Amino acid sequence: MWKRQIGIILTLMALCLFLPTIHAMAAPELKVKVSAGFDGKAKYGKGAPITIEIENSGTSSFNGDLIIDTQQSYESGVGEVFPLNIGAGETKTVTFINSKMFDFNMYGMNTKSIFFYEGGWKQGKEIAHKGSQQITVAMYHEDTKIITAFTDNIDRLSALKGMRLTNYPNVQMIDASKIASVKLPDESAGWGPTDTIIIDEYPIADMTTAEQEALLNWVRSGGVIIFGGSDHLTVESGVFADYLPLTQTTSTTIGPEAFIIWTGIEGFDKEVTIAQSELNADAKVIYADGPHILAASKPLGKGMVVQTSFSLGDEPFSKMHGAHTVWKKLLDTVDQSMMTGGMMPYYNDPVESLRWTIGNSNELFPSFKVSAPLLFGVILIYIVIIIPILYLVLKRKDKREHAWWIIPAISVAVSVFIFAYGARDRIGQAQIQQTSVFDVSGDGTLTGYFVESILTNKAGDFVFSVPLETTLSTYTPYSMGSIFGPSRMSTNSHKRAILEKDATGSKLSLRDIGYWDVASVYGQTTLDLKGNYDVKLTVKDKQLTGEITNNFPFPLKDVAIWSGNKQIEIGDLGPGETLKVNETLTTSTLLPKRSVSNVYSGQMPVNTDELMEMRKRGLMSFSGDFINSQSKPAIIGYADTQLIPVKLEKIKATTDALTMITQPFTPKIEFSDSFTMDAEMMEMKLLSEKYNMEPHLTGYPGNMYYFDEESYVQTWKIPEEYMGNGFHWKSADISKIQHQLYNLSIFNQTTQQFEQLKSERKQTIDSIRPYLSENGELKFHLEFTGGQRGIEAQAPEIKLHGEVKK
Repeated sequence: MWKRQIGIILTLMALCLFLPTIHAMAAPELKVKVSAGFDGKAKYGKGAPITIEIENSGTSSFNGDLIIDTQQSYESGVGEVFPLNIGAGETKTVTFINSKMFDFNMYGMNTKSIFFYEGGWKQGKEIAHKGSQQITVAMYHEDTKIITAFTDNIDRLSALKGMRLTNYPNVQMIDASKIASVKLPDESAGWGPTDTIIIDEYPIADMTTAEQEALLNWVRSGGVIIFGGSDHLTVESGVFADYLPLTQTTSTTIGPEAFIIWTGIEGFDKEVTIAQSELNADAKVIYADGPHILAASKPLGKGMVVQTSFSLGDEPFSKMHGAHTVWKKLLDTVDQSMMTGGMMPYYNDPVESLRWTIGNSNELFPSFKVSAPLLFGVILIYIVIIIPILYLVLKRKDKREHAWWIIPAISVAVSVFIFAYGARDRIGQAQIQQTSVFDVSGDGTLTGYFVESILTNKAGDFVFSVPLETTLSTYTPYSMGSIFGPSRMSTNSHKRAILEKDATGSKLSLRDIGYWDVASVYGQTTLDLKGNYDVKLTVKDKQLTGEITNNFPFPLKDVAIWSGNKQIEIGDLGPGETLKVNETLTTSTLLPKRSVSNVYSGQMPVNTDELMEMRKRGLMSFSGDFINSQSKPAIIGYADTQLIPVKLEKIKATTDALTMITQPFTPKIEFSDSFTMDAEMMEMKLLSEKYNMEPHLTGYPGNMYYFDEESYVQTWKIPEEYMGNGFHWKSADISKIQHQLYNLSIFNQTTQQFEQLKSERKQTIDSIRPYLSENGELKFHLEFTGGQRGIEAQAPEIKLHGEVKK
């Protein structure tokens, strides 16, 4: 009998020893291969498509979730979830759009970002896999121009090879066929790896509706798309047909002289077929040869649609030696237009800036408090109950020995009452503060950014949902939680936040948030909410008059005109209401809006009004850097209407919304006979001659820079509305010249040479016309003497004098 028992025991021990091995033999064995971006390229801080290929070489299926940590900075990121069911021996592919790329390898972090959870991320177990452990892609910054070409044969655009543009030391070319062979993005963020898209007789209309809309929204958000001439362009351009700058009619030919004049070189020797074209509304001519328009542009949101009247890939143009120069001229002109319109991408990431400008103040909630009369009354009643009443009651009942526990009990009860009454809002339900800023686009849509912060009234997970085309991420860096809840410190994004997407939108789960803890979500969105400010303002002799109408379906408070770094307060505007304006200016016209400091002038806010002022200050700072910087003044106003389509799932919460609505505008200017244009009224660029890099501002005074290269080119541009035939520019005053540090020269448009100016702190040019270009630019050359570099210096400032022609 005992031998049988020993046999059973040995059998059980063997099973215990070999069961894990048997289980492992039956487990799935996953191997991952990753491709990302366009042809393996992506832009830092922009979106990109990512493809994950998973091969299961094991003997059992995998049922669970694939999680990709899409860390977007050191302090933000989420784990995006993809339900996955892959049988033994199968291979599956997962493709998705990452809304913002972050390069860990650039900082030597090499962080694992691909995870598998068998049984799902909520209750499942993580299993290891082979192959790629993270998303890898060649990352490029904004100093690299990436051009994507849609064409039947990339050799048709061979003139683009080796392209060098003025503001970009590096240019990358991508054949769109390599993207289409995988999958074209159906979200606007998926087009993030490219800056410019060229359409060479390619049928955009053959794309799916989602792909076309994504491409359209990418242009609206700041992209550039260039359409070459085609006999069937209206049909081929699909969703862009209504946004083309030209309407083509009959065909004709132009001689090579048109391109010779455009480029200034002799690289053309044949006639080129073009389409007779008419300029559409809001479009501008880039270049024309007499009545023949060769290229034109039209703004679309923050981006631009460009069209040529000649085919970009057909011979003889594509094979002529000068085609390369035409491309450079065209692309440089478009870049200049984007910069002038404030539509050029920023080196600083606006989503990163959200944290410091808007996010920090948005996470400050009003403190709970008890009114002084109520507190005094409770204390008075407490004293009356404790001293005379309690004494009399206990004495009558001869129970005075019970005072030792009754008095502390009453004290605790009163304290709990005071606390619960003061904190009733925080105890009853969660609180949400939403701060956002929107720019009114030319087509009436609103595009902007938001931060939404929650003050919890319980511990656990909190789920936010948004519709399509609204991005969602979170600030959850290394918070230690609260005294009532767990820490959220973690090195993996998916341990802190989970993003789940479907056909209707996205859900973001914030994990393990503590009691009375604060967490934030943020993102970008576009609202198809038609509305605008109807602005009719005129400036004459430093007097601003006119009216502003609110065409939005909600009221606006504290409406103001943002001119320079100041605001001219107008008042509150209800829906459809109009306010009269009559203000005296310190300058001869309104100035382009400038960035303002985010430094809050007071102490930390002690009441709701001060907290609101702090939130507005953050909005001003962010808007000054990233919203409608179109070298124009702007109208701003604030709404307490909740516009952001963010919803907190399954939990009740009170919401306090603050939204800034901004819109650039151009006032009507009525000059007297003579007038002066100050430096603040013009756009100024300062770039190094060799690398086209801006010097660093070093603080006070405002034009003090750190120059780390030997020579720079400074360009002043007169606003377009002052370059008509009605204006005559006579002279210019140049000041703040530090001649002991650099030699200053001015570019002569006639001789096409720089002429050195006198070594004086201030000087006047009596006749400015030889130095003023047709598009209103004055160029100066700063060459630091003695090979000096790495020094602080002031940049010159100019003031122009002119008169109105009679």
